[in-house]
Amino acid sequence: MVRRLVHSLEQVCDGMIRLITKNAAARTVLTADALTGSTIISVDNTLYFNDAEQIVLIDTDPAHIEYHSILKILNTNTLALVQPTETDFLTSNTATMQKAIGNVPLPDNAILFGDREVIPNPELTITVDPITMGSIEWMYLRGGLSLQHNLIITVYVKLDSHDHAIRVTQEYGDYLFDLLINNLHLDIVNDEVFLPVDVAAGSTEVQLADTTGWYIETDSHRYEIQDNNNAETDFYVTNILSGPPRVVLDRPLINSYRVADKAIFRRRVRYIYNALVTEVEYGYVQKGSQMFKACRLTWWGKEVVEVVFPQITTGGID
Repeated sequence: MVRRLVHSLEQVCDGMIRLITKNAAARTVLTADALTGSTIISVDNTLYFNDAEQIVLIDTDPAHIEYHSILKILNTNTLALVQPTETDFLTSNTATMQKAIGNVPLPDNAILFGDREVIPNPELTITVDPITMGSIEWMYLRGGLSLQHNLIITVYVKLDSHDHAIRVTQEYGDYLFDLLINNLHLDIVNDEVFLPVDVAAGSTEVQLADTTGWYIETDSHRYEIQDNNNAETDFYVTNILSGPPRVVLDRPLINSYRVADKAIFRRRVRYIYNALVTEVEYGYVQKGSQMFKACRLTWWGKEVVEVVFPQITTGGID
């Protein structure tokens, strides 16, 4: 029997799509009305937004939109705009804020697994294409094999204004380059759960919310905790307590983690230990009968998989 290594390139692509969706297509609902003249906006979560980024405010009326720039992220639930709003955005109308790089928001359904012969969302589409996977080297004796995964991320833009299309392509290329360089350890197959109560610095015990669908184990898996302000990694679980579910960590926390700041507890199942964008290329690409301005980023990521020794040969004498 051949022991299958857990190294699916498809899972790496899915992890990349999640990263791009959460950040480049970030959206959050308003938690308080933004009346005409407002510069302070209250939202559910500012985690995936940054100072100086462009955003769009929308509600249930498709024609009711405003583009703005973020002056400053104030905390998990509040941000300041550069210019005041020109009309009301009400929570009763499901007012929402979405990132709009180059003043062109990226729809969730426009981030695709694999390239296409025909681009379904002509204005703006991003594809994540698996290219190659291969073993690189043995990292340590008796089991540590380094695998390299290679992807191509392509941005397709087609707008009425040729100049605008060039600028939007450039802005999305720059944004994705920065995003990937600042997220070297790509999340692939991870289990995570929100904290139901705050946990203080110095604690070794963390209470968890519903863990249905995944299992916490006192094993070799590495765990981490984070909220919108802090993060700590490489914990091991030494004990699991019940009623309510709690875990005991192998060392005390350095920081406090708050429910209000979206605190989560995560187990890493696969870990990309090194990654790099090797090239960003701009040009024109024809898809079907349409010509697109395009940006292509070439990315690789490396992980270590465990190979069991000694191995039983499956190619011996009949």
